[in-house]
This record gives sequence, structure tokens and C-alpha cells, in this order.
Amino acid sequence: MRIFTAYLLFIGLLAVGCGKDNRNKKAVRAVIEEKVEERVATYRTNRMNRCRKDAYEEASALADSILLEQARLTRDTLSKPPKPTKPERPELKTLKDSLKVGPILRRDSQ
Repeated sequence: MRIFTAYLLFIGLLAVGCGKDNRNKKAVRAVIEEKVEERVATYRTNRMNRCRKDAYEEASALADSILLEQARLTRDTLSKPPKPTKPERPELKTLKDSLKVGPILRRDSQ
């Protein structure tokens, strides 16, 4: 019996809660429309940022390739000069020394 009354009370509350209240529906619609507008604005902002980023990357790649092509076309085409040849070794000259080599320290000075 208690379950039956609780069930009837639940159905009664459900009927009252789901009644035709235009103010509640209008408020819900306004909130839904506001959220939809926010999401659309966020989507547009994100999409524009992504498009701008893609455009910058493409322009940067194009500019880099143009600069590389210009550098390749204007580089110096002359080859390096050859290495110079080594000079001949000079002739070793010996000095004429009239002195004989002797010991630095003498034994008899002990």
C-alpha cells in the first residue's frame, strides 16, 4: 500500500513538473540558444586561428624556397684556386768551427 501511494505521489509530482509552463520552456530555449551561440563563436575562432596558422606556415615555406633559389642562382661559380706548391727544401749549411768540443766539468777540480 505504501509503495502504491509513493508511486502515485511520484506520478503527481512528475505531472506537475512536466506541465505546460511556457516561462520555463522559454528560459530553457534561451539558455540553449546562448550555449549554441557560444559554441559557434568558439568554433569560428578556433577555425580562423587554424586557418591563419596554416597560411603562415605555407607562406613561410614558400618564402624559404624563394630565398634558397635566389641564393643558389647568385652564388659564386668560380672554383677555388689550386693549392700552392711547396717550396724546395733549402740545403743544410754546416758551420766551420775551429774549436774542439771538450768536457764541461773537469775531473781534476775536485
